[in-house]
Amino acid sequence: MHSPEQSGSQLPGSSVVPGRSSVVPWLPSARQNKLDDIPTIIGPAPPGNFGLHLESGETLAHFEIIGPLGMGGMASVYKAKDRTLSREVALKILPPELAREPDNVARFKNEARSSAKLNHENIARVFYSGEERGLNFIAFEYVEGDTLREMIDSLGSVPHEEGLRYLADIALGLQHAAERGVVHRDVKPSNIVVTPDGRAKLIDMGLARSMEPHSVHGGVTQSGMTLGTFDYISPEQAIDPRAADVRSDIYSLGCTFYHAFSGQIPVPEGNAARKLHAHQSEQPLDPRLHNPLIPEEVVQILAKMMAKKPDKRYATANELLEAVRGTAALLKVPMNSSVEAIPIVALSKPEFALRSPMTVLIPLLVAGALLFLGTLGFGFIAQEM
Repeated sequence: MHSPEQSGSQLPGSSVVPGRSSVVPWLPSARQNKLDDIPTIIGPAPPGNFGLHLESGETLAHFEIIGPLGMGGMASVYKAKDRTLSREVALKILPPELAREPDNVARFKNEARSSAKLNHENIARVFYSGEERGLNFIAFEYVEGDTLREMIDSLGSVPHEEGLRYLADIALGLQHAAERGVVHRDVKPSNIVVTPDGRAKLIDMGLARSMEPHSVHGGVTQSGMTLGTFDYISPEQAIDPRAADVRSDIYSLGCTFYHAFSGQIPVPEGNAARKLHAHQSEQPLDPRLHNPLIPEEVVQILAKMMAKKPDKRYATANELLEAVRGTAALLKVPMNSSVEAIPIVALSKPEFALRSPMTVLIPLLVAGALLFLGTLGFGFIAQEM
């Protein structure tokens, strides 16, 4: 699988460039080139490729540079030491060339403000934001662990016993964000880190947006631009990122765990336009065709998360969490301690199911049989299916 940036495919009349979070701040630079689901901005391209090079031992405010974590078109990220509090951080820096555009600075500061609203064990925290020597920077919590994407690449798929715990953890984080008016808008496997103690954390708020109705900083996204990652973007976010709410994050989370449980992305083939069309109008294949060990209850949760219409999905992350908690109890899967106190409720069946190849094959077989019988003179009239 290749990202649109790698394959060179893009929508007609637009440019596709790496998004602000095209670098995962919490990963060593050697691991960056393994990621192939880089977030994208469809719209005006920046005027060139950028890089920022700071040497070990250099300081930025009270942060001492340790070494690079990753470099990207829209950000440079360094591991650094907070000399005041004696802790390691991930220091995300806006390149000076991009800082010449006021909108880029506004988006970068919006990321810091959105992240600063959040204080939850399942979301990487922001500690500090500032500007020095013409460099705008954000100090994030440095999170040790492997991304969900790396786990998929290593294992082929994530067992549902593990995945349900991670899904519940991220649902908790999304609920916390939604209660504070923040939408992530780039939920995907490479933005979820599983720590050594088995907890999942949502990272990189580079595409996050405040939902405050009168926030001038919440409306930085320009009309006509699409933000997100094609393999996981919700139908409504693809049309207008400003319309995305927590139900959009739930859709992206559904695509993420469809990938995790099955080992396949929901739309495995095609260019950017093909993927966006599929998210708008095509039901994905039943994930059990890729991994028959996925329980029916898990498939039903994914189906509801990935409903095309937002009002057919779980209305809140708490509602999703209740469903995951209930399914885990039925399957005797233990949750992480922070989830154990969530009450169990009866699961509601979604109003549709994920597409099976038989939904395509059976009508063809029936039509073929009717045609054959018609040639024998029976004169059957095919009824509308």
